[in-house]
Amino acid sequence: MRLWLSGPRILCGLVRPGISLGCEDWNPRLPSYRRYELRHGLQEAAKARGELMTKEDANYAIDKALATGLLDSNGNLNFHMHGTREEIITSILTTAKAWGQLMTCDQAEQLADRAIRKARWPIGNIVTIAIIAAFIAVTVLAFVLGRR
Repeated sequence: MRLWLSGPRILCGLVRPGISLGCEDWNPRLPSYRRYELRHGLQEAAKARGELMTKEDANYAIDKALATGLLDSNGNLNFHMHGTREEIITSILTTAKAWGQLMTCDQAEQLADRAIRKARWPIGNIVTIAIIAAFIAVTVLAFVLGRR
């Protein structure tokens, strides 16, 4: 069931804009084919480890990964990792293997290198703090000189 929140009528009542909210807005849903692929990958990876994973267990793992941010809304793995380049590559390979995703070392290295290149460095924050500090100093100086 979806909740409809409507806005005011416009254009002489012809149009009434609004938004529709449903459980998908709070609990993201994967496309069924992607859920099937992930479930099958999890079950195959568990079988390779010698463990048994039921359909319900796999669905629980997928839902938990969606809720924690390990999977995005398209079912792709998100990697949130810290450490050296080698530690990141090892973590990527381990996570991909646990989810039954085939990934070579070269692909993991390319993914890690691309993420390291795109990493946001704190220099932007330092510049912002310096600009704010300069603005405050000029404001205080103008206030002090204005009182004399």
